Parts: sequence; structure tokens; C-alpha cells
Amino acid sequence: MEANQVNDQVIKQLLYQKKYKELVERAREVGLVKQYSKMKYDGIIYSIGQIVQLSVDGNRDKKTYGKLIGFCNLEVDEYLIPMIKVQKYINKLELPQKLKELQDGISEFELFQSEIEEWLFCTQIDHEIKLISIKEYEEMMIQNERTYFTRADYNMEKDKFNPPISKWGRICICNQISNPDKSYIQCDKCQKWLHYECAGVQAQLAQDISFYCAMCRKK
Repeated sequence: MEANQVNDQVIKQLLYQKKYKELVERAREVGLVKQYSKMKYDGIIYSIGQIVQLSVDGNRDKKTYGKLIGFCNLEVDEYLIPMIKVQKYINKLELPQKLKELQDGISEFELFQSEIEEWLFCTQIDHEIKLISIKEYEEMMIQNERTYFTRADYNMEKDKFNPPISKWGRICICNQISNPDKSYIQCDKCQKWLHYECAGVQAQLAQDISFYCAMCRKK
């Protein structure tokens, strides 16, 4: 069997096994990879540095996120297979099970940059997203489904956040990690924010009352 036939078989096997990193490395070794600084997919031009929402293994109901850090085409059987390289961002559902106690303090729209890099099919791109700081997110007047925020990186191998959880902003008398998804009411005197349930206020009445926290009522 000729060397190129062996390479074709190996590449097809890696493709079938979804071992995309090994696939690109092997294809590059035999000169079947062309790299690019941009890629056009579904009528949209994507560039290095953009952050995108991605589907998982063709399942549009399962989402993951990544920063685009590379583009290439693989030449297999006269076909071009477009691939993207991403630096993975972690959402709350992808954090380790032992960190589940953090779930109440983490937003549905919060992402953590990881050290993980991986190759994927370009067809897994759903759309670009905007990533801002938690301060900018909290100050947004109108939130949308394509804007996310970050306040820390998460190294999956070392199991560490940077900055550490102890440095994250806390809120309310319960001293919980600040989560923009939750509803708060502000004390009209000391200006501190409290969860409705911690303040003992019903959400539907919050806009119609003057509110003073328990500490200010004692003064």
C-alpha cells in the first residue's frame, strides 16, 4: 500500500473518531493543511480573536464557547474540510461537580477563559458573542442573549480561578457572590443592595415602596 493511501486511511480514521487535534497534526505532517487568518462561513467572515458560541457535536441544543485562534482547510479525497481552532471558555454548567456550591453566584451569561485549546469543524459556529466585564454587564440598561461577561479565568488542569473566588465581589447581608441574574432592591438610605428574599420584600411591590434595610431601620 502506498504511503499516501496509508495517510488517507489514518486521516479518515481520526476524522471518524473525532480526534481533531491528532487529525490536524497528521494532515499537516503530510502537507494537507492550508492555514488562514480569516474564514467565511454561512455568509459571515470570522477573524482571529472573535469569541463565538458553538454547538456540540452537531447538537444545536448543547452550547459551548471559544475564542477563535486559528483557521485551516484539510484536503481529504479532493474535498476541503474547514476547521477552526478555539481557546475554550467555560460556562457554569461545565464547571466541575465539586464547584456546584458556586452555582447560585454564577450567572447564566458568565464565562471563564480556560487554558484548553481544541480543533473543531467550522460548522459548529452558531454566531459571534460579545464578552465584557461584570461591571459593564451590571451597568447595561438592556441585556441581550449575545452579550456575556467574565470576571475570572479558570485553569481546568490546576483547578484554579484567577482572580480567586475570595476576590470576587459580594453583595447583600447574606454575603453571596454577586450574580447579575438575580433581582435586588436598594436601601434608600445606605444605598446597599439586597436580594428581595433577604430584604423580605415581594418583587411585585419593590418598585412601589420606599425601602430601608434592617440596619438603617434600627438607626
